[in-house]
Amino acid sequence: MGSFRSYYAGVKFLAVFALLALVIGACSPSAAPQTSAGTPVAGGRVIVGSFADAKVLNPILNNDVPSQDVLNRLYESLVQTDTKTGQPMPRLAEKFDASPDGKTFTFTLRDGLVWSDGTPFSGDDFKFTVQATMRSKATTRKSNFQDIVGATDYGSGKATDIAGIVINGKTITVNFAKASCPALVNMGTFRILPKSVFGKYLDANDATKNLDNAPENTSPPPVAMGAFVFKEWKPNDHITLVRNDKFFLGKPLLDEWVYKIVPDGNALAAAEKTGEVDYVTVEPPYLEDLKKQSNLSFFSYLSPGYTFIGWNELHSGNEFFQDKNVRQALTYGLDMQQVIDKIYLGEGKKMVAHTPPISWAYNAAGLNTYNFDAAKAEQLIQASGYTKGADGIYQKGGQKLEFDLWTHPDNPTRVTLQQVAVEQYKKIGVNAIPKQEAFPALVDRLTKSKDAKYGDQGGHDFGAVIIGWSLTDDPDAYSIWHSSQAAGGLDFIGYKNPAVDKALEDGRTLCGTDQRKAAYQNFDKQLNDDQPYNFGFAGNTLLFVNKRVQGLAPGSFGLRGFTDLQKWWIQQ
Repeated sequence: MGSFRSYYAGVKFLAVFALLALVIGACSPSAAPQTSAGTPVAGGRVIVGSFADAKVLNPILNNDVPSQDVLNRLYESLVQTDTKTGQPMPRLAEKFDASPDGKTFTFTLRDGLVWSDGTPFSGDDFKFTVQATMRSKATTRKSNFQDIVGATDYGSGKATDIAGIVINGKTITVNFAKASCPALVNMGTFRILPKSVFGKYLDANDATKNLDNAPENTSPPPVAMGAFVFKEWKPNDHITLVRNDKFFLGKPLLDEWVYKIVPDGNALAAAEKTGEVDYVTVEPPYLEDLKKQSNLSFFSYLSPGYTFIGWNELHSGNEFFQDKNVRQALTYGLDMQQVIDKIYLGEGKKMVAHTPPISWAYNAAGLNTYNFDAAKAEQLIQASGYTKGADGIYQKGGQKLEFDLWTHPDNPTRVTLQQVAVEQYKKIGVNAIPKQEAFPALVDRLTKSKDAKYGDQGGHDFGAVIIGWSLTDDPDAYSIWHSSQAAGGLDFIGYKNPAVDKALEDGRTLCGTDQRKAAYQNFDKQLNDDQPYNFGFAGNTLLFVNKRVQGLAPGSFGLRGFTDLQKWWIQQ
């Protein structure tokens, strides 16, 4: 998702993030553009370091940031987001507009767009991508397009086309059944697949056909619209992309862009110091050491996302997460400000609801700050009828306040948060059992596993999880929090609240700036009271880049510093 520069007639339509992908002190200012030293020259490679490998290189199936970082170099979108302002800018579409009623969106494509193999790009590629999304059984992205006229019927097989998308030469017109405030963002920044490659997997007359298991999902064809074309993927080691000489903004200067997996945080920081990798975001424990390195440039900016602890309400044996008193107790009972100050070294801001501080819709007025209060935590637990057993753990009806607390071992901050949570929860009579697994496996646990008792309702096999959201530039959070997303969406904790549903629907259909702000304030207030997460903290992105890499202009929004990749060059 992104944001936009167009305005509804008479209604200024601000947006500043829900391409929702699993990742993931005071606000730091956005980093200033890097000052290039010398004249740009062609050639060379840039190596981006990552703690985790990608899972899939298909935007329809993507749920994680590593995959997003790679596939966004291969495929393009109609609109992009300015990394500094969060405002939308033309990309494949040279211009875009919205009707006064917020139901019709028009994109006009640039002249002469071609894929890397020389075949023309057209609106049919966009329409095909929407069709493939609606026919997928594995995607969590249907909410991006579900309100387009005819999209749901096409997905179910009731229709053989999506009537709401009309292609006329360079013009793409998309008609919605109802006003959709974030539609330009949801559609415009969605990465588009080549119909020439993936079209064989769909059949207009057979809704069972989809591209969920297409081999091209993990071995992309040499057909790209992005600055680079896929070359090879050696799992858990590296992904190599090569220059797209037909890139619509001009041939990139770099020969190769390499995504290097270094799963240990210490090794990743060391690789940046020695020049084994050129570009890496790090956790705070490595900050001061890397700042001392004269060969590195440092950028810091508040991220549009946050790290949280999610309570799975649809997990057999952990039904106590359905009790608001227990959830609130688990927020009061963990000193999150201490975590930010001591573990995250002040490089973050405490969160008590979903909308991140960087968003134009953020409003902390009236929100409970949940300051650390262990006594209040126990009072809330007792108020729900729990009593302490001989082992010091609260129980009721033979069920202990005991659960597995998952995270991934490659993120030292989240591992330390897990350790602190286990210790502090024990002191309030709650037993959190630490569990860890590699990031890709954890993402599958959250989105694909089935709980033995609640699986048919969308329940997954975990008790609680420490992970993060990397959000888009629009505050729309439908795919995470709307009750319809508990089965097949990103509401993997099974949270449902009609008041939240109403606020999210208002935020999508009442498009005045003040109306949307009011909707998301209501949304945040309800989440703040319900505490389906311990909302944790929004952290600063801490980015180090080898000074030999020139032409970067990173910022808080959009592609996390990857925009204008064709301008990057290596100083000799």
